[in-house]
This record gives sequence, structure tokens and C-alpha cells, in this order.
Amino acid sequence: MRLKRYIFLSIVLMLAVGGFVYSQIDTNYTFEILGIPISLPVAVWVVIPMFIMFLASFFHMAYYSFKNFLVLKKYRKDYDTLVDSFAYSLMREPKQHAYKTSEAKNLGSVSDKSHMIPVDFKIETKEERLKKPLEYIKDIINGIYVEIEGFKLSPKNPLLIKNIENRLKEEPTYSGAVLKDCSQYPVELCKKSLKIYMKFSDISKIKEYVELFDKELLFYLIDLAKSEDSNITLHYEDIIYIIQHMKSKFDEKDYIDLAKKVKEFMSPDERLKLFELLKNNDEKAEAGYIYTLFDLEMIDRAKEFLETTHEDEYLNFKAYLELKECGRNYPLDLFV
Repeated sequence: MRLKRYIFLSIVLMLAVGGFVYSQIDTNYTFEILGIPISLPVAVWVVIPMFIMFLASFFHMAYYSFKNFLVLKKYRKDYDTLVDSFAYSLMREPKQHAYKTSEAKNLGSVSDKSHMIPVDFKIETKEERLKKPLEYIKDIINGIYVEIEGFKLSPKNPLLIKNIENRLKEEPTYSGAVLKDCSQYPVELCKKSLKIYMKFSDISKIKEYVELFDKELLFYLIDLAKSEDSNITLHYEDIIYIIQHMKSKFDEKDYIDLAKKVKEFMSPDERLKLFELLKNNDEKAEAGYIYTLFDLEMIDRAKEFLETTHEDEYLNFKAYLELKECGRNYPLDLFV
């Protein structure tokens, strides 16, 4: 029973009992309290114990109502906290929350350390704070860039990364902003951004991000440079600079692949200059140098270089040379 209703009905009952008694016994009764005689109508003496009982029960009910209010307040607070926990779990950014009740703590201990991945976006929920992340996730998965509000996501958050990739598709120039803050993002995202950045930037600016380069990115740059609609002018000095400063190093096969790649757009003199300089800095580049000599039909020069190597080195090229001297012509690529 609510307190207001209880107070009202109690007063009505006391007035009814008092009125009834007063209508039946219209006399006073004297009662001494601590030697002091107090004379009141009998009806009042009947109502006084009822009033005392009313006060006692009122404070009893008020006390437990207040306790229940505090408990319910804790549950309401925990509900809000759980909603926040679920929302961050949906956004793949679980974080630790503080809970007031053991029941909420049991649930939160799971959601605070989990990623919730919806299998269906037809979720009926009246909680607006959960509708928003569900809408974000749906759009991001569908390749739409969204402005994420109300959530602080870490740079390595998978949804944030996917959202950035969506933005790069819609706004290629944003790749420059990603590259400037590349230290906080995963390397793969930075490499994707650099690929996009290459399409509208010049070689001097591209080389600022040389540490991101690997074989794949270098060959991608070469493919861009040789395309007709490219504005990139790539010289052999640029290739040497990139190879010398990138973190991942080339092996012999990589240098041979490079030799095959550059012959599609470089002049013979540039190709020779490229690998002459590369082999002076890295012995592994000798394989690419020999390949270039043979490909340019510079047989004598290739033979002269091979004679300076150990017997067990470059056996494939030496076999090719022997066949060549015997008048047998086989495709060079069969030997590499």
C-alpha cells in the first residue's frame, strides 16, 4: 500500500472510530501521567493508541520504502551501466564498468570483456542507446562511412578501421590524414592508405612514408608509374632510395622480380645503372644484375661477372650461359 493512501485511510479510520465512540460515550475520563491528571473525552483516549500505532507503522513502512528506493536506484543505475556495457561491446570496444549489485556484476563481467557481433540487425529494442550502435555497425559493414558519435574508439578498433576504409573509398584524399597519424593505426591500414595516396601524389611526398614500403607496395608504385594516366615520374634513384630505407629487405628472388618489373618501363641504361648501384650496396642484388645483363643480351659482360663468383654460386645463370654458348636458346625466365 502506498504511504499517501495509508495515511489517508488511517486518518479516516481514526476519525470514524473516534466519532463513533464519542457518539456513544459523551463523557470525559481523567488519566494521570507522571502525577499530572489529564482529562479528555473517552473517544480521544480510544484514538490515542490508534494514533501511536499509526505513527509506529508509518515510520516502519517509510524506513523500508526508503530502503527499497535505494535498492531500486541501484538496479536502475546498474541497468544504465549494463546498457552502456552492451553498447561498447557491440562497438567492439569493451571496457570495465563499476556495478552496484551482484546480479548486474555477473552480467557485466562478461559484456565488459566481450565483442557482441549481431547476426541479424532486425533486433527489436526500445533502448535508443543500443539502436545507435546497431545502426552504426550495419552501415559500416555495408561499406558506408558514418560519423561515430558518443563512443571513444581506440585506433586499432576493427569497426573504426573498417569505417576509415569506407571513408577512404568515398574520400581518397583522407589517406593523407591517416598517413600522418600512421603510428597509431595498424600497419595494414597504413599500407592501404599509402596505395590510395600514391594515385594522386608525387614521388617526393610518397617517399616520406618509405618505412611502410615492402615488395608489394614498391611493385604497385612501379605499376602506377608505368600506366599512361599516372602523374608519377619514377627514376632509378627513387627505387634505390626506397629499397635502402624500407624496413623489409629484398632477397635474391625479389631483386630478380624487380629486374623483370623495371624492364617494362625503364631504358636499358637506367636498368643497368639501377642494378649496378644496388649490387654495390647489397650482394643479393647481384642476381638481378646478372638477369638484367642476360636479358639485354650482354653475354660477354655477364660471363665476365660470373667468372668472379664462387663455383657454387648462381648455378642457374651459369647453366644458362653454357647452353647459350652451345647455341641453345632457351627463355631466360626458365632459369630463375
